[in-house]
Amino acid sequence: MTKARGHLIDEIISSLEDAGFDLSSRCDVRPSCFDLVARKDDQLVLIKILSNVDALSEEDALALQMVAHFFNATPLIVGSKTRRGNLDSGVVYKRYGVSTISPKSLSAIIEEQQMPREFIQRGGRFVAIDGSKLEQVRVSHNMTKEELASCVEVSARAILAYEKDEMDVSTDVASRLEKVLETDLIIPIDVLHHRPSSPPSQKTKSTMEISDIEVRVNQFFARLGMQVLWSDRAPFHVAAKEDGPPVISGIGSIRSWGLQKRIEILKSVSEVTESDAIIIVEEGSVDENVSELPVIRQLELDEIEKPRELKKIISERSGS
Repeated sequence: MTKARGHLIDEIISSLEDAGFDLSSRCDVRPSCFDLVARKDDQLVLIKILSNVDALSEEDALALQMVAHFFNATPLIVGSKTRRGNLDSGVVYKRYGVSTISPKSLSAIIEEQQMPREFIQRGGRFVAIDGSKLEQVRVSHNMTKEELASCVEVSARAILAYEKDEMDVSTDVASRLEKVLETDLIIPIDVLHHRPSSPPSQKTKSTMEISDIEVRVNQFFARLGMQVLWSDRAPFHVAAKEDGPPVISGIGSIRSWGLQKRIEILKSVSEVTESDAIIIVEEGSVDENVSELPVIRQLELDEIEKPRELKKIISERSGS
């Protein structure tokens, strides 16, 4: 981690804490598609923090969206700059489909409830406007679509598309519409509540990449009728759910350094996401919990027939 990115993470953690968010510990396993989980009331946000947002890979962006969708959370990237310069405040950028904002924009949102109004994509700066309100106000001014189009220097077809919310509106055109109609039309962008309606396709591992214990765990959750998400870019290896928050799990040998490193992060992420966390291990003889997280041996999986039996084990073995 670069010094600049480390300072940026500290700055964002401080801002979120001051604004009353509950935070996970830093998810500093590598690779990781998010650095922090933040919750305040009904806002659950998975945040990736980068000094230069050009460093975001497509794989991380897709993984971030998949995990966010599975947890009913908002994916968000916070960064300072691109190779072309600093990110503007009050503007939402997109990186592989994920909302991306500057630290100043995040502070304005969480401290002052001041939402961004513009988003940038190919072709320039755009805003979202209330199409139905546009139509109502135009009619109340006794203006035809053609008359309004002439005033704001667009086509009547564009006005129709704006009213049906079928076309992005440039910032300049939106300003002219508001001036001519003497009303507010721009809708602020609530990035903290923007959740993916559908996840990108999950890439499946090849048979050569799947370990025996992963096969067994996958069959276990499938037998219980639970939805499953595997990720090699998150603090957990697998998440599974029926309804409500998922169960998240680290998998492997309890003696492995990689699993040991994930345990405290798993615990922290589970608390903020209000999920259960478990460790599924290869060993035949281990403690029932590690750092207050329930441990389940892979040999026990065949004995668990229903989700409620899994929940009972989690409750009994939890060290809390």
